[in-house]
Amino acid sequence: MRAYKLQLTNSKEYNNSLKQRGRLDFWIDKSILTKWRYSGKQTQGGKLIYSDALIEMILVLSYVYSLPLRQTEGFVSSLLCVSGAPLKVPDYTTICRRSKVLDVSRKLRKWNRKENIVFSIDGSGLKCCGEKEWMQTKHRQTRRRKFIKIHTGINVNTREIIFNKSTSSRVSDTSVLPEAIKQVGNTFSKLLADGGYDSKSTYTNLPPEVEVLIPPRKNAVKDNSTHQRNKAIEYIGEYSRSRWRREVDYHQRSIMENTFSRWKTIFGENIKSKNEDSQQVEVTIKSEILNKMTKLGMPQWNRVYFLK
Repeated sequence: MRAYKLQLTNSKEYNNSLKQRGRLDFWIDKSILTKWRYSGKQTQGGKLIYSDALIEMILVLSYVYSLPLRQTEGFVSSLLCVSGAPLKVPDYTTICRRSKVLDVSRKLRKWNRKENIVFSIDGSGLKCCGEKEWMQTKHRQTRRRKFIKIHTGINVNTREIIFNKSTSSRVSDTSVLPEAIKQVGNTFSKLLADGGYDSKSTYTNLPPEVEVLIPPRKNAVKDNSTHQRNKAIEYIGEYSRSRWRREVDYHQRSIMENTFSRWKTIFGENIKSKNEDSQQVEVTIKSEILNKMTKLGMPQWNRVYFLK
């Protein structure tokens, strides 16, 4: 019987990229010392003292090193003491308050219409609050836990996150797709998604030249307005669902699943923020952090076959 195992082919490069993730000078822009103070237009209410760039940098350090805001405040203060910079650090309440109104809408890279993108989108849940699993098991309690849903889209070719949105857990995947298409800007030639996006609106929201690879539901019937979906239904009916997946290279969608796996491994399955606006800021900043880690280097694997 023929079997295979995966062999890492770029261990040295990937090892170096993992080391780079821990370096402070990778996450802190040296120019931040000149952007410490807020220099924009003041609005009614409290006067802003610290710049958006500083608040964002502090949040990045909090997420990368898994520090609560109080510890992050102390961490940045110690860095200033070591460097000798005569600057004051915003307290944790200021950081928390500013995170609700921080503008991060332009953080994810905008794509040129000439770029040929294979776009994959999916949703996953993050726990917002609730008892830990061990405490529930120990006390035999089944308390209700609150989740939010993060809708994430990636460029399959580069593994970069190019769309994200946090919603309540009750929001459907298909209802977010039009916003994702608008943000990405119809720059993709192929859309990969799971069966949760199998609906007439998905096909009608896309230009006809976009190749849509979504597995139809098991009880799906043909529709006159969705030609690509009809072809998939016919092929699966004549052959099999697994053969259709191989035929259209549907396995590329596993990169989307891997993105969620990496997210939850690095940041955990919880979201820190409780406010809806802060949650969107947190999701966007974490997406940008993950993109930077991706650019540093990813593992590359080869299949090594052997007889079992």
